[in-house]
Amino acid sequence: MFYKFFLIFCVLLPFQFALNPALGIDLAIVRIIVPLLFLIWIVFALKNKLPLIKKNKITYFLIIFIFLAVLSLYFSHNLSWSLRKLLFLFSLAPTYFVAVFMFSEKHRQRKIITALVGGAAAVALIGITQFVSQFFFGIDSVYLFLAKNIAPFFLGNSFSKEVLAYPSWLVNSGGITYMRAIANFPDPHMFSYYLGMLAPWSVALWATTISHKKLFFFSSLLIILADIFTFTRGGYVALIAAALIILPLVSKNAAKKLIAGVFLFICLFALVPHNPVTGRFMSSFDIQEESNQARIFNWHQALNIIAIHPFGVGIGMYSLEVDQNADYRKPIYAHDLYLDIAAELGIVSAFVFIAILYFSFKNFWKAGKKKSFFVAGAFSITVFGVHSLVESPLYSIHILIIFLIIIALSSAIEQQSESC
Repeated sequence: MFYKFFLIFCVLLPFQFALNPALGIDLAIVRIIVPLLFLIWIVFALKNKLPLIKKNKITYFLIIFIFLAVLSLYFSHNLSWSLRKLLFLFSLAPTYFVAVFMFSEKHRQRKIITALVGGAAAVALIGITQFVSQFFFGIDSVYLFLAKNIAPFFLGNSFSKEVLAYPSWLVNSGGITYMRAIANFPDPHMFSYYLGMLAPWSVALWATTISHKKLFFFSSLLIILADIFTFTRGGYVALIAAALIILPLVSKNAAKKLIAGVFLFICLFALVPHNPVTGRFMSSFDIQEESNQARIFNWHQALNIIAIHPFGVGIGMYSLEVDQNADYRKPIYAHDLYLDIAAELGIVSAFVFIAILYFSFKNFWKAGKKKSFFVAGAFSITVFGVHSLVESPLYSIHILIIFLIIIALSSAIEQQSESC
């Protein structure tokens, strides 16, 4: 029953909604479900005399990272804000330990990934429908519908107001404004993260399955298409970079297909006239472009903070360090996950997080040489790592959970390879 509930949790992960227990407080339902799952798992593990912690590098570095986040409270000048951020991490971090336990049985691994891909395909279909709707009902009508009916339910009253105050739902390409695919996510960037990290798993299921091949192909198509419609340049670059990096892991035939696919993908952007995606993708490499200039400024700002505070300014304190008048939800960050971590938790914490990525990637790389299905893991971690050079998903409920589940699979397959 516990395993089946976890499968349902994976399918419904992109559709979790928010509660409003008090004025100004949004509580995502998943922040209640994860601690409950964790408590049930602890009782089950103790009853059956199972180890609570898988002893490996990923687990150790994750625990160290959380410990350093707690230590950063010492440097915080607004303890209330820092404790709220820390509580966020503590409420979701147990996902990793539960997921490692679930993945410890080999026959469950593929089923759990299938559940995650199924949820991603469903939300991708919603995102595509929402994107196409603007051409029938108009941008204003679709925007208003999402703002009034969808965002408050899924994001919460307070958070949805903050999202609408700093909108990223629209993009201008070639002088024309489009509404980006967001589905029920707060912004297209996090939607792209979610789709980008699960797209390789969807393709892996399609490539390695015997039955339901058409279904997995359709799921892959939906997820990739929805990712394109987010108009997220970091997501585009991450997919291309990951495809090229995993070439040594795949067969020559598959490598040729990957290279051809990347080439056609770039040609589509570069050659198709009046294609809104073209201008968006090509602007990634335009240093003079306004949003690129803003990111470069943010990076310089973060580097200056890190130089002054090498041990960090405290978890959740980056926005106040930049703007002393900022409120809690004001979206001020470095637009680079590694710089954000270094600025708030210290340089050591940033290296610890990079170590988690490295060992997760390394485990998938080794497993991918023996079983092609796990090549998707190396691809997924690369998408996360590259995309994080221009975004900060650490406090995204959807992305943090999917990241923890994927590194948990990496941790589980390392344990299984050592026991063979």
